[in-house]
Amino acid sequence: MTISIRYEPAKDLEFITEFMGVNRSKMLRELIDEGRKMKSIELYKQGKVSLGLGAKIAKLSLSEYLDMLKEYNISINIDVDDAKKALQYARTVI
Repeated sequence: MTISIRYEPAKDLEFITEFMGVNRSKMLRELIDEGRKMKSIELYKQGKVSLGLGAKIAKLSLSEYLDMLKEYNISINIDVDDAKKALQYARTVI
């Protein structure tokens, strides 16, 4: 038995833009931004990226990224070296 799933991104995009009442380019930007954030969370949960790299992928500041992880109930995985680097960076910025 073979099951075929309809995949028509142009029609899907048209539907969601009409439903949300926004133009196509705005919706595409929002979808890409959201996808980038979700992918960074997935990679972070798998231990494939650090906090800093996850934030960079998501195009967020480190504090915004930490807030997002908290919002999604994602545990923070930080080791001593990462904590030292973050503290050192914070001292240079502040």
